[in-house]
Amino acid sequence: MRSIAAIVLVMVALMAAGAAASPARADGFQPVPCRDQAWEPADPAFEALPGAQAYFGSYDGGIYRMEVPANWNGELVLYAHGYRGEGNRLTVDAPPWIRQHLIEQGYAWAASSYACNSYVPGIGLRDTVALIDLFPTVTGRPAPSRVFLMGVSMGGHIAILGAHVYPELFAGVLALCPAGPTLFDYFAANGAAAEVITGLQFSGSEPAGDTLARMLAMFGEPPNYTAKGLQMASVMIESSGGARPFAFDGLGPYFARTISGAKLAGDQSLLARAASNADWEYRIDERQGLSQAALNQAVRRMAGDPSLRGPSGPYEELKPFSGAIARPLMTLHTTGDMFVPIFLQRDLRRAVESAGKGGLLVQRIIRDPRHCGFTTEEVRRAFDDLTAWAAGGGRPAGDDVFASFENAGLRFTAPLREGDPGTLRPPLPAATPAPPKTGSGLAAKGGDGVSTAWAAAAVLLLAAAAGAGVGLRRRN
Repeated sequence: MRSIAAIVLVMVALMAAGAAASPARADGFQPVPCRDQAWEPADPAFEALPGAQAYFGSYDGGIYRMEVPANWNGELVLYAHGYRGEGNRLTVDAPPWIRQHLIEQGYAWAASSYACNSYVPGIGLRDTVALIDLFPTVTGRPAPSRVFLMGVSMGGHIAILGAHVYPELFAGVLALCPAGPTLFDYFAANGAAAEVITGLQFSGSEPAGDTLARMLAMFGEPPNYTAKGLQMASVMIESSGGARPFAFDGLGPYFARTISGAKLAGDQSLLARAASNADWEYRIDERQGLSQAALNQAVRRMAGDPSLRGPSGPYEELKPFSGAIARPLMTLHTTGDMFVPIFLQRDLRRAVESAGKGGLLVQRIIRDPRHCGFTTEEVRRAFDDLTAWAAGGGRPAGDDVFASFENAGLRFTAPLREGDPGTLRPPLPAATPAPPKTGSGLAAKGGDGVSTAWAAAAVLLLAAAAGAGVGLRRRN
């Protein structure tokens, strides 16, 4: 239970939060702005774990939560959450997997809702970093002696962005299933491949979501793909890292959500303008009846706006990572994550090596079919190895992300998941007849519980917010 003194501190902090939490540490850093709309903050109150005190309230960056153990070691872990969709309700979470471990080990933690929703890694970084200055005001404790940054999915993009924008601020960074500026090129590239496979085209004359719905009806519904659907699935898997454990399993829930037509339809959002598939190398298992050469020749290519994706662009979050980090950075990624695929780890390694900082990056591969499908043991081990490394210990072990992914992830997966496919996922199955269609013309709901109609609606949200992204050269 929180003491009376702790509650008083929270009340004082709430009155002072507007001034105390200004993102002073973000001077010179310009994020892509929030949409101009009203945001509805949820109640940030939560119960502390035994032996800790909870603090919560509102500030310029939305709402926040903090938790400080009685045996605080003087160090702070900032947690950055992932993409929350396009709704107006702001919510804040505790760090997943390791909250109890943090408290038991003496770490305080703090987390923000951010000032807005949507795909906003720049806003997320600004509002998360602001918690460092807010922490002493809210808790009555000294400023932390060391700060670690941990993020999940879009929050992983925030974490890696933080390692670049503030190279000396964090003692170490842990990025779990991290997205990045090249992710949305993958979505846009998939949209262009879908045009070739279906013969349909995204254009300004029809909403991109409507075109996508017609494409999905031609693809069938995971896992009951048509022949065209299997071609599309093969492109997605082969172009995002190649055959790997659980890739086919992981594709189903995200099949529709990774095909974006926003860029191709002329969307003028910053993310869409920055997107590019100009240098994308499309790959496909040619046993599916489409040659790789024909696909690469036929696909519609669109370059990104150089004023946004170039090195002098105003928004760091839209530019490919430079790799110029200065402190330890550790990442975890699952093999079957087809929403934020593992090829992003190769992009990151390429950038960091080019900057001469390869010794500061450790990457681990986990065999799992889910986006961010980690176990507590896997995340706890990564965090403990990172903090020991940051304290002067040896560089922890990791995986070689440029090696084949066909049997990746055996070293750090704990435990192996039920149904682990072994050395290599079997080839894509033969096509099945298209499933029956509903009155709307969309495929009926399949056994995995992800309806085409639902997926198309999800893509509409994704396309509106982040239907394209930033650049990448496919060199797997």
